Amino acid sequence: MRFLLGFGIGVVLGMVFAPAAGQETRRKLRERAAELAQLPQEKVAHAANVAKDKAGELGARVGRQAAEAAVESVKEQVIGQNDKTA
Repeated sequence: MRFLLGFGIGVVLGMVFAPAAGQETRRKLRERAAELAQLPQEKVAHAANVAKDKAGELGARVGRQAAEAAVESVKEQVIGQNDKTA
């Protein structure tokens, strides 16, 4: 976060002291500010996608484990019934 803050301050100072017309400098500042405003949104979107993927993987693993446990339970019940009838 400090990096982004320092980067933003550097961009602003560079634009202010650059030899350009005032109108051009203000336009560039608006563009840079808009770009910097997008960075947190992009990071949040990326983090949300990663979390979604991890949740999907976890759900798949839990579902697979539950299915395997159900199969094992059925096997035990069937084998237990076969042993009683034999």
